[in-house]
Amino acid sequence: MYTTNFLIKAQPEYPFHPICQNDTIYTPNSLYNRNLDAALASLPNTNRGKSFFNASVGQGTDAAYAICLCRGDFVLDMCQSCLREAIYRLRNTCRNQREAVIYYEFCLLKYSNDPILGSNDMMRDYLPLNNINSFDNKEQFNGLLQPFMTKLRREAAAGGSLLKFAMDNTPGPSDTKLYGLTQCVPSLSEQECDECLEYAINQFALCCDGRVGAVVLMVRCNVRYEIYPFSINQAILPSPDTNSHLSPPPGT
Repeated sequence: MYTTNFLIKAQPEYPFHPICQNDTIYTPNSLYNRNLDAALASLPNTNRGKSFFNASVGQGTDAAYAICLCRGDFVLDMCQSCLREAIYRLRNTCRNQREAVIYYEFCLLKYSNDPILGSNDMMRDYLPLNNINSFDNKEQFNGLLQPFMTKLRREAAAGGSLLKFAMDNTPGPSDTKLYGLTQCVPSLSEQECDECLEYAINQFALCCDGRVGAVVLMVRCNVRYEIYPFSINQAILPSPDTNSHLSPPPGT
């Protein structure tokens, strides 16, 4: 359905959405630059077993922090490939930025000079995306979507310290099926994950009301629903229909 479906390659050309925080600039060859280089170089070796990576180098204002989270159904070698691509793209897109984030369909990468997971500022790295098409009956659709996403929210939040991820499907409106995903950074507590996902799901009504597919991306958690299956077995195949596409809502 979306043009974000693609064939996985050895060097993937993932559609990406970078956010450069232009208020903080570092000087090339500075101590922060060296610490950031070291943190990103070590990041692929910090996997905690379920595709979550977390590294930091240095102290004080020159410390560099970096995290990567791959989607919960993504296998490790594909995750590593997505992470390598994310590092390359982000360093070239957000040059000399002390803080930046990049979202792909299957992984996210953020680096900063401040601890990343200690902040609960949901809007700082907030990125909503939606399908261009809408359901005819929004009320019927919303009545089915909310309990479905609430179920997935609770399942992901109840996950362990290595993986907080849920994916399932349910009957949708007009003989369709709804396919959904919820995921948190696994180092969050159950309550922190639940609160983050609740906030993200509530954004659907603001950014994407009635759309046939939508994604809300944040560093701490993300949510998605579609009317087609998008688990890894389907997502690695080319899309049969590229006329519809995933795009930011107006004003984002």
